[in-house]
This record gives sequence, structure tokens and C-alpha cells, in this order.
Amino acid sequence: MFYLRRDEVREALFDYVNAWMVGAPAIGPDYWPAEVERRRGIVDALSTARPQPALNTPPEVITEPFTLMLWGITDDQIQNWLGTGDVPDGTLKGMPASPGTAEGPARVISSADQLSEVQEGEILVAPVTAPSWGPIFGKIRATVTDIGGMMSHAAIVCREYGMPAVTGTGTASSEIRTGQRLRVDGNSGTVTILD
Repeated sequence: MFYLRRDEVREALFDYVNAWMVGAPAIGPDYWPAEVERRRGIVDALSTARPQPALNTPPEVITEPFTLMLWGITDDQIQNWLGTGDVPDGTLKGMPASPGTAEGPARVISSADQLSEVQEGEILVAPVTAPSWGPIFGKIRATVTDIGGMMSHAAIVCREYGMPAVTGTGTASSEIRTGQRLRVDGNSGTVTILD
């Protein structure tokens, strides 16, 4: 079901209903399994590589409010992502999305399939979070994401739980490894790799 587009779900259901009504075999069982496997292969292949931070030349000045608040993309962030910022080694800079500081071991996950791996007291590091990830926020000490701003899911939930969050780091989920000790400063928007 998750590998079908919205319009295809309607077509698949119509196929089954129509076949049942006229007493003929449905076309879907012969078509959809192979197509879903083909699409699953594409998704699996795409999940092995990180996308580039920007396509083409990024703008020098970011002024669009949704880009700033929802995605956390600022002029300084672009410079950091491109490696021309002034961030010291062992430190990642992002948007200070929820105040406070926390230290703990990192847990890097990239999909909802890995949520069961998150342990009590860890710092969640992910490309982005989603509402379906809600139950793990009661276990963690802080959140660090690659994308997102002040109004992103991670920022809002962390403020509700009163825990620090740094969003929009650009590369945290690819630079940090599970088990590394981190210090997350949601006041300054920095993540320090302590070991």
C-alpha cells in the first residue's frame, strides 16, 4: 500500500470491486506485486546515499519565511553545509530549535523502521522526524536533525517535552555515529561530538 500513489490506490480498489461485481478475475494480483517490488528496490537504492545539500548554486541571501522557519535553511547554514563556515572541528551548527543542554550517547536512525532501536537516555539523530515518531520522545534526552527549523516537527515536540533540539544541521545523521557521546546545546544551536 505504501508504494502506491493516491490515484493508484483508488484504481486498485476499483479493480477488485469491479472484478467482484462482474465475477471476473481482478487484474491487480498479476500487476501490483511486481510493480511494488520494483518500487521497493528504488526506495532501497535511494536510501543508501545522502542527497546533496543543494542543487546548483544556492542563493546568497535567504529571505523566504517558510524556508527559514520550517526548514531551518539560513545564509549561515548554507555556508556551513558547503564547508565555508567558521564551525570548529567536532562541532555541528544548526538552528537552536528548543532551549537547554543535554549530553548522552547518539542514536542515529533514518527511518521509522529503526525506532525500536532507540534506548532510554539517548540523543536522537535523524535526517528528519515525523508525527509517527512521537512515542520515542519520552525516552530521549535531545534531538538533532539534518533538516528543519523552529516550526519543524522535532522542534515543536522537543519544546513540548522540555528537551533541547538542534535542527537543520545539514549533515548530523551522516557525520555522527551511533554510540558517540554528544553535547546538544539548544540555546546556541551547536552539537559537539565529545568522543
